[in-house]
Amino acid sequence: MRSMTGFGRAAVEREGRRATVEVRSVNARGREVRVRLPSELSALEPELRALVQERVARGRVEVSVAWERGADEAAALRFNPAAARAALDAWQRLRRDFGLDDMPQAAAVLRLPGVLEPVQAEAPALDAVRPLIVDALDRALDEHTAARRREGEALAADIAARVDAIAAHVDAIAEASREHAASLAERIRERVAPLLDELPVDEARLAQEVAFAAQRADVTEELVRLEAHVARARTVLAGEGGEEVGRTLEFLVQEMRREATTIGSKLGRPDTDERTLAIKAELEKIREQAANLE
Repeated sequence: MRSMTGFGRAAVEREGRRATVEVRSVNARGREVRVRLPSELSALEPELRALVQERVARGRVEVSVAWERGADEAAALRFNPAAARAALDAWQRLRRDFGLDDMPQAAAVLRLPGVLEPVQAEAPALDAVRPLIVDALDRALDEHTAARRREGEALAADIAARVDAIAAHVDAIAEASREHAASLAERIRERVAPLLDELPVDEARLAQEVAFAAQRADVTEELVRLEAHVARARTVLAGEGGEEVGRTLEFLVQEMRREATTIGSKLGRPDTDERTLAIKAELEKIREQAANLE
């Protein structure tokens, strides 16, 4: 059970080279992987993207790769004697024109623009740096997966408790529906008695009306489906369904909300209305949590 939200970071150093990889993800409807690399390593992007897709099924994932060259590969500086000479000539003119006595320090001259020029280092050989970056990515993904699993287990525990609460409400509604059916005849008799005054009650017609009312208020099918959805949710949370947890739970929430609405409209009792509202409240919380599960 894994959340879609997670973070992992790893740094690997060999032979003076150092690669640092960060992997972070948030929830999303599908899967989206973005890889940010130094331009000289852009050829590695497809491979790194594929490695992430092997480990992440759903969510928006961002991978950042930082690269530090070895000492012999670092960018060099080239001394520009013409720029240094021009700077010193300019200083000599200042001394002559304004009567200055001091001379500039060498360090000050070297800091002047153009005196030291960077020399572009050659791009590293991909065969040399690829194992280092892949290793760093693999370790970052391990940490990222562990973080997602910890959060996913916490979310699953919360959802499981809410599923148990829904199951308890379903049991209570089932009991109330049986009582509702058993008391239909008496309630209908009480309603028609003032209208009939002293006239005798036609028991056959009363039985017929009771049957019609019982049929309209029968929620057996809805309760059976609700119980089946609860059982499937428990199977998914236990990791026994072999399916995407987040999407499956989102579907079950939709189906259970529909059944709860139908039950409330059929029974129309204050006690069952309270139960169906409680079920919908739990379903909304489950929907929010399921949106973060892979």
